[in-house]
Amino acid sequence: MRKFVKASLAAALLLLPMGAVHAAGVDDANAAVKAAREGKYDDAIRLFTSAINSDELNLSGRAQAYAYRGISKATLGDYDGASEDLNFSVALDSPYNADAYAFRGYIGLVTGGDAAKAASDLAKSASLKVWGYNALWLSLARMRAHVPDTDNVSLAANAMKLMDQWPMPVIRFLLGQADVAQVRMAANAGDPAKVNERVCDADFYVAEFNLAHGDKAGATPLLQHATQICPFASFERMGAAAELMRLK
Repeated sequence: MRKFVKASLAAALLLLPMGAVHAAGVDDANAAVKAAREGKYDDAIRLFTSAINSDELNLSGRAQAYAYRGISKATLGDYDGASEDLNFSVALDSPYNADAYAFRGYIGLVTGGDAAKAASDLAKSASLKVWGYNALWLSLARMRAHVPDTDNVSLAANAMKLMDQWPMPVIRFLLGQADVAQVRMAANAGDPAKVNERVCDADFYVAEFNLAHGDKAGATPLLQHATQICPFASFERMGAAAELMRLK
């Protein structure tokens, strides 16, 4: 499920290589991913729970299952349950921890939790492994927490490690190297099949930037649009819904 780089529960088919665990745990986990892809989050939670309770997942697989169950709960608005599951995922201290810290930090960021704690989690994630989205999340958490972004996991430092592809236009925007119009132009260019995903990202991350700078009026319509166009099982869709609920 490593293709979580597009911030999606539904991005891959297997939690683990088949040889790593007994088939039942993997089958339940895969069925949970399929349910999440289809927006059936209650079914996904039930199936992830079955996989966890099977005692057949190895350490990394268990950490993944807790994390994905937590994200499914967050998608349904159960943020306390999501935080508990992500705490379990981190506490397992598995090779999956770069992701576990990233997802716990993200949930804290978009649900209005302790921004400094979210930034700390995301910095830990980036110190273990950097991809485009945990770099974005860390920068936004630090903005909201008023934490200097100047160390070796700063957005500027992380940008040097990433390929010049999406979501780099959003990263350049956060670095002050592009404006909103340029981000929108980049979002609408390239593979037509991915336009909605890129526009979703542009709306959501510009809205998050606005929120970090106290501009709720500018953020709200972007978040509303993101909830309409972002794919099911995407972090951006869940995050936009969480932010709108928090802003009520």
